[in-house]
Amino acid sequence: MDMADANRLMAELQETAAELQRELQALSSASEAMTSVTVEDEKKSVKLTLASNGAVEALTLDEDWRDKIGEETLGLVVSTCYQSALEQRIGQWMKSYAENADEAVETADVSAPRPAPVRLGDPSSEWGVEGREKLREMYDAADAEQQDFLAHRAQRARQVRDGVNSSKTVTVTREGDTITAVNLDERWVRNTNDSVIEREIVSAMNGVMAMAARERENKYEGFPAIEQLVKIGHNPSELMRRMGAIR
Repeated sequence: MDMADANRLMAELQETAAELQRELQALSSASEAMTSVTVEDEKKSVKLTLASNGAVEALTLDEDWRDKIGEETLGLVVSTCYQSALEQRIGQWMKSYAENADEAVETADVSAPRPAPVRLGDPSSEWGVEGREKLREMYDAADAEQQDFLAHRAQRARQVRDGVNSSKTVTVTREGDTITAVNLDERWVRNTNDSVIEREIVSAMNGVMAMAARERENKYEGFPAIEQLVKIGHNPSELMRRMGAIR
């Protein structure tokens, strides 16, 4: 590889990065177009609103909800409304992406400056050989972690977890990133006014989803080799330097 080849490869990598950026902007545009979603149960006893960012924005109980659905089924109705709102939200996002993806890609500003010329390295040099050897070691370590990482991610996606409010009267169950059930202490429901019930349920549901978000942010926790390899893979210049192709 001569210097012209190295510069050409860098330019190709830069163009690939620009194409990925255009797609990311299209996805971002669809997310930015999201609006809040509000659903009611069939008896109009419970109204639940998801904000544009997916958080539970509001829960409103009809003044006659106790007569309409009964205190013992409130948790089930809330959970059902949440699932319905979530389905509408997903449909809204898919519709927005389908309608606006082409326009978002065409109008996206991803004009990237030409990559700076690189200094040709020497893959046969001692530092080049050493760099590639470290990359091999890193790859082998990441490969050794791969099966455990995939199993860990699959287990986490299926894992059922409960979150409770401070008084332990509201229990929210999630499987992976999705709320699957809301269970309420019946004695508490029977002796608590509606505004407090609404507030505590919303707080507990959002608390559980915040836990899921933190898990997504720390998805490589416990797998340092994979995390390090991912970071290098996102930096073409650093990868080529480590291979000894450029300085």
